Amino acid sequence: MHTALNASKLTSSKPTSSKPTSSKPTVEDVADLPPRVRMLRAMRALAKIVADPEQTELVLEFSNLINAGRRDDRLNFFFDDPAGAKLYTDGRALDSKTIDLDRLAALPEGTLGHAYARFMKAHGLTPDVFDGPPPDVRDPRAAYVIQRIRQTHDLWHVVTNAETDPAGEVALQAFTYAQLHAPSSGVLALVGTLRGLRHTRQILRDATELYRTGARANKLAVFAWEDHWETPITEVRRLLGLPERPRTFGGYSAGLHGPSKPAQMAA
Repeated sequence: MHTALNASKLTSSKPTSSKPTSSKPTVEDVADLPPRVRMLRAMRALAKIVADPEQTELVLEFSNLINAGRRDDRLNFFFDDPAGAKLYTDGRALDSKTIDLDRLAALPEGTLGHAYARFMKAHGLTPDVFDGPPPDVRDPRAAYVIQRIRQTHDLWHVVTNAETDPAGEVALQAFTYAQLHAPSSGVLALVGTLRGLRHTRQILRDATELYRTGARANKLAVFAWEDHWETPITEVRRLLGLPERPRTFGGYSAGLHGPSKPAQMAA
């Protein structure tokens, strides 16, 4: 197995911890809201997302609201796995304090780190979008899992070969739902597919295939990506139970009006 022997050289030397502290005043946790209130707020956010999918902050709000009722299921899914518990204990994070895209880009072509850096640079993305804990989540374990899923969203793009146009994002949401069973991913995948079907049936084929792939794959949520920057991406996919050379999903729907970048998803 080819793993990154000198991962520290590929990340910033600044100390960091992604665990939320309890020293700050607590804020309203969406999980404490009455279910009816959560659902009404979630539906209002979803309506605005459908009207303008570029509002990624609303995607985050919608996801936090609609997922809060079954949050414990996904916490158990994460922490019952020793790999997930270790990520939390070690305070692992993928943000501007730990990621150096230039160093990752200098890795050999075909490695996970090089592919990730190339993806981020090609789409004008930077790790600083993932800095800080999610709002409206008081439980530090829940905040960590939600943030970890967001921080690794673009790595899921890389290993599945899902594009970032609406069709690619819809397919990745279907994959994510198969992995995490988060209601937000299921709703976004369904709504995006139905809207996309007005233009092409390929969006349904892509979403269906990636859903099935996600159901068969190993748990991406607890994978220690930062230990594998130097690992060939084909080997990473094999470790994750994914096709080593997947076809492209999406990439044909830049003009469609669907969920174009729900990277701020919540677990």
